[in-house]
Amino acid sequence: MSLRYRSHDATATHDRSVMLRIDAVLWALMFVTPLVASGALLVVVSGLSLAVRGAIFAAGLALSGLLGWIGGGRLVATLGTVLDLLFAIREGDYSMRGRVRPGRDPLQGLIGDVNLLTDDLRSGRRKRTETSRFLGKTLVALHSAVFVIDDRECLAFINPAARRLIGAERAAVIGRDMTSLGLGEPLRAADGAILNYRFASMSGRWAVRRAVWYSEGREHTMVMLHDLSAALSEEERRAWQRLIRVLSHELNNSLGPIGSLAGSLSTLLDADDIGAIQDELRLGLEVIGRRAHSLTRFLSGYGRLARLPPLQSRPFRLDIALRRLALLERRKAVDVTGRAAVTVNGDEDQLGQAFINLIRNAVEATLETEGGVRIDWRAEAGFVRVTIEDEGVGLPPSDGIFVPFFTTKPEGSGIGLSLTRLIVEAHAGTVDLAARSDRKGAVATVRLPMHPDSDGGVRFRTDRVTETGQPAQEATLSGCKPRNGTPAPLSGDTQAS
Repeated sequence: MSLRYRSHDATATHDRSVMLRIDAVLWALMFVTPLVASGALLVVVSGLSLAVRGAIFAAGLALSGLLGWIGGGRLVATLGTVLDLLFAIREGDYSMRGRVRPGRDPLQGLIGDVNLLTDDLRSGRRKRTETSRFLGKTLVALHSAVFVIDDRECLAFINPAARRLIGAERAAVIGRDMTSLGLGEPLRAADGAILNYRFASMSGRWAVRRAVWYSEGREHTMVMLHDLSAALSEEERRAWQRLIRVLSHELNNSLGPIGSLAGSLSTLLDADDIGAIQDELRLGLEVIGRRAHSLTRFLSGYGRLARLPPLQSRPFRLDIALRRLALLERRKAVDVTGRAAVTVNGDEDQLGQAFINLIRNAVEATLETEGGVRIDWRAEAGFVRVTIEDEGVGLPPSDGIFVPFFTTKPEGSGIGLSLTRLIVEAHAGTVDLAARSDRKGAVATVRLPMHPDSDGGVRFRTDRVTETGQPAQEATLSGCKPRNGTPAPLSGDTQAS
């Protein structure tokens, strides 16, 4: 309802109510006054004949009737107008309006209020119609298939994309049970699901979106199926193009010098004195050997990315594993500030390799700046968040740091961060690299789902760790107690259950 209709304040409503009461009293007085006057006259004046008395009473009664007819006629006319307007509203006809006579008659104000209500309803219907047309055109223009099903699992609406998908006309499927049409599986899929399904006209991989609303008291569900096949094919094509470019670049960088050196060495072999060119031959063969080794290392790295072994998942203490990994770095002492005892379910070896790559990158970034490296972790909302901060040279100005074989190091292979991302994402986690906001350097952030039995309340008294990665001093529990009531062992070989 519009603001105009709601704008009548309490004072105006009260004034109108008072005026209606006053009018009611006046109408009552106007109706009974002639009768009362004639009765009083008959009582006061004596000696009148019966005929005169009857005439006086009849005159008073007639006058009361006349006044009542005049006042009642106005009331009936006004109420009749209001009833006609309300009947038109009930029938959905918002074009009818009542004529409001000027003055302070509260009944005329009632007609004005009904007119305002009619205007608001007409405006609301126009807006709903415009919105419905807009949504209808949007659904028609969508490339995604849209199905609307009611609470009986019958189709209530399909857009043209859905009609083409199922290969049937709209009139042939509307009102029919979706199971009888062979659409039960895709239309019952959960929101956000990725579905492989073959329809009458095509098959593919579909992203499912669902929305529920109520119309006329009945539940309706809209199911949208978006074809992912084209997008996946395009992304696969781009991935192949990127891979071919990288392979071509690396192969040309290695085979070009090898071919050139081979031609030069072949020319040297035509010399009469072989002994005089032995040093040049040896140097050329060493260069060829180094390039061949580099190419072999490159292809080996590609093989590691392409053949990541299956996960051997089990619960393990991530905090203990991180302390052990920090001790493996001998070039620089890594500061471990994490306190929480956190358990994750995953492949400890593969996750260890991922964190080794991140720690190694952080340390190598600080060798020139002599900055520090710090590892921290904390539990948050069912995840453990591990941060590896360095005070190194910072990140390169490129968004390709996770692209396979991308590297800014002269001797880098370009697979470390790519392999790290593959491993972390295989564990339903995320990894991110960003420049530090407080100082020069970078921070790597890894989020992994925590094991249900992980106790984020455990805190260690000290940062010092032994060669096995265990806390140097006994741990204290500030969170929940173990289920059996005894302190939980924190040895490096003990796994959380």
